[in-house]
Amino acid sequence: MQRPFEGQLRPRFAKIPTAVAYSATCRSKLYELALKYPGLFRKNGKSTLVDLDVLDSILDALPAARLGTRAA
Repeated sequence: MQRPFEGQLRPRFAKIPTAVAYSATCRSKLYELALKYPGLFRKNGKSTLVDLDVLDSILDALPAARLGTRAA
């Protein structure tokens, strides 16, 4: 599977399916995030666009994964 925008500049806005692939999250999670972060979605006529700058700031604020050994 090719990553969105591989080998090219990332645009400021993208449609929801592209944002799902870009963020490695599901569509419903994007809608949850849009409720919490009002600037995430933008309307362009009938199209809903995702502001990838806002999405990047949301993803950057996620905590780092803590990896360790499993309990036996």
